[in-house]
Amino acid sequence: MKTILTAMLSLLLTVTASWVYADAEPDWKSLATEYTLKPHHQKLKFDCVMCHQGNDPEAFEPLETESCLSCHGSAKIVADRLQFMDPNHTNPHNSFHDGLSLDCYECHAEHEPSTNLCADCHTTTSWMGKVP
Repeated sequence: MKTILTAMLSLLLTVTASWVYADAEPDWKSLATEYTLKPHHQKLKFDCVMCHQGNDPEAFEPLETESCLSCHGSAKIVADRLQFMDPNHTNPHNSFHDGLSLDCYECHAEHEPSTNLCADCHTTTSWMGKVP
């Protein structure tokens, strides 16, 4: 009987602890170490909820271009602001192939290295630097 009572008490404590900690604030510092941000976003002291919805990192969804543009402005604003990149009129943000419709995550990634989509078909070393 004592064993059953001990097991029931242990179960009760476990369930109660899970209720108490279910609403606990995530450890944002630990998450920032695991999911590093690009230097320009680190400098602005962003945390996860600046871009992601909710308070549960396990439920965070990948972002869409609209999420990026909510801070960066329209695709046209981004393309106009980055015209200096393209002395040969090869601005990837307003390209011959995609115009202003290319999804940000085709090249840019926040928590891992970004890629140069243009380099899949073109030699871009003469007109494009490292993708942030």
